[in-house]
Amino acid sequence: MIRYTLTLLFFITLSFTSFGQYTKNFRFLPEKPYNGSTLDVFYHPPGASVKNKTFVDAVVYRYNNFKWEAADVKFTKAGAEYKAAVQVPASTGLLAFKFFNGDSVDNNGNLGYFVMLNDKDRAGKMAPGSYAGWGLARSPNYGKDIPEYIKFKGISDTATYHWLSQEILNNQKSKSLLARDYAIALKAFMGEGANPKLLLAKNYLARPEANEAELLDARYISANLLRNKNLTDSINDVITKKFPTGSIARLAAFKKLSSIRNVDTLLIASNDFVSKFPEANTNPKFDSENRINYGIIYQNLMVFGTLNKTSTDYVKKYIDSLSYNILTSVYYKMIGIPYHRKEGDLNKIAEYSDLLVKKFEYFKVHQPEELRYLSPVEWQNLYQKTFVSNVSSDHIGLLNYMKKYQEALSYALEAQKIMQYGNAEVNNQHALSLKMLGKSKELQALLKRSMFKNQSSTEMIAMLKESFVKANGSEKGFQEYLESLKNPADKEQEMKEVMSTMIKKEMPSWSMKDLNGKTVNSDDLKGKTVVLDFWATWCVPCKASFPGMKLAVEKYKNDPNVVFYFVDTEERGDTYKTENAKYIKDHHYPFNVLFDNRLEGMKTNSEVFNKICQAFTISGIPQKLIIDKNGYLRFISIGFKGSATGLADEMTALIEITKKAD
Repeated sequence: MIRYTLTLLFFITLSFTSFGQYTKNFRFLPEKPYNGSTLDVFYHPPGASVKNKTFVDAVVYRYNNFKWEAADVKFTKAGAEYKAAVQVPASTGLLAFKFFNGDSVDNNGNLGYFVMLNDKDRAGKMAPGSYAGWGLARSPNYGKDIPEYIKFKGISDTATYHWLSQEILNNQKSKSLLARDYAIALKAFMGEGANPKLLLAKNYLARPEANEAELLDARYISANLLRNKNLTDSINDVITKKFPTGSIARLAAFKKLSSIRNVDTLLIASNDFVSKFPEANTNPKFDSENRINYGIIYQNLMVFGTLNKTSTDYVKKYIDSLSYNILTSVYYKMIGIPYHRKEGDLNKIAEYSDLLVKKFEYFKVHQPEELRYLSPVEWQNLYQKTFVSNVSSDHIGLLNYMKKYQEALSYALEAQKIMQYGNAEVNNQHALSLKMLGKSKELQALLKRSMFKNQSSTEMIAMLKESFVKANGSEKGFQEYLESLKNPADKEQEMKEVMSTMIKKEMPSWSMKDLNGKTVNSDDLKGKTVVLDFWATWCVPCKASFPGMKLAVEKYKNDPNVVFYFVDTEERGDTYKTENAKYIKDHHYPFNVLFDNRLEGMKTNSEVFNKICQAFTISGIPQKLIIDKNGYLRFISIGFKGSATGLADEMTALIEITKKAD
């Protein structure tokens, strides 16, 4: 008890004598800062790396109404320091700063640059949120710190408990808001000795006039800290009676929803659920803890509703309800998968793509509440990268399909600001837009730049060949010209990376049948370099890699010592062989196809692939195995990075090294 009292006295003394972290690099005036005022902040960058700059970019985090929000600040040169006048809202209790120097960030060595604020309206008192922000900013286990600001294990639960206690004593209005975190810290600090105080906290939160959020926190304390089932059940009863369509009822309904397996029944139940329990009335914290995800419900309605061709257009009905966090997933499932599989009505897919992109662009302007800890500049950077990485290529492709070439070009140019011609899919659609708009000069520049980055498609190679033949009268020398466009440094780097992944492991023997029913045995292939490409008719990235694999197959078509086999594996049902043959024929792929074996009792034809996965601890498709003339596995190439020319060059490098292997 004496030790605890001394600790508190130390903290209390600290809290009233220190208002921020003065360092040799950071100071502010006035030294006793207030909320609702202007604070002059001075920064002296460590080292001499920015001494000639006229300004330094920074972000200020404000603990505003007990939530973090960020703003961009520009510090201008002021003698040996940089200075900014920072406006402090009246509802802010704590400030934190980070400074940028190129790609590096100065956050005071993960200690943070913090400023605690005094209350302008209450003499001798700290501003509301000052103590709580100071404690929670350095308590990552409570989930209320500043994401990605400082990285360390955090202060002790004892310290967190102290700062939250100080906040509640200093600002009684924060009692309900902080009671749960206070209780968690108290329990971690005092163990079972905390129970009497926990009961007091529970009783306050469960008082007759309590709102649902307070009752839910009382429920949490009863269930997780006091571990008292009777108390928990009692509070559940109160919540259910007081809020008949509240969180407890919603949780029960959601559990029923999660158990439904019939799609038609699920659609009806999901629509009824969001009607009876609107997301706007929910408690986000309770939903998160109980895995109630409205985004997934909306997504299921949209995806399954579209697949089932329901009379209700759930995309249009619920698109305004989608949160930013679920948008990427919805776009992939609604647009990406059917677009790449060429399934469904492409006109409808293009229409939905337009709707979803408009929703993305809404968030570009209206930053999501849950991401307010990012400054406006940081948010725009994150948004652009997310949109370009997950949406741009498909949306541009669909715009081209709809012959909206100018609009497609606008999106392509925006994407290139991020991709810098390093994405073959974006480059391909960009090239198509330019070609259809008759922009020959820009097209040629794009084609050459894409080849330099080795991020081209077979269609782009055809465009290059067309212009080459037009200029030279024939295609003689075209392959040499194509190679001359590639970056030599990239070739050298690729060879180094390839060599570092070389192995020598004995391959399991195998026997499979091809499209014509002919048996192919591994033992009969000794003396040859063998490429096995494991794929499936349902695998989007597998089929996306085929144009690049076609380039590789055609390169070695006259080499009798190199053979390619495309092994169809992990298929269900009985129609995959027919589907496979049709797909290969329709796309004019010169592939030798083998079918993996389905043994008795197996749900899929995956006997050979399972054997290989177990032997080399791998999983998933596409998987490409390169085997030397003695039957040893030399390389494993996993997945597909998106570039046909890049994949063809990778295969070439792997094959050439393998051919020379002993």
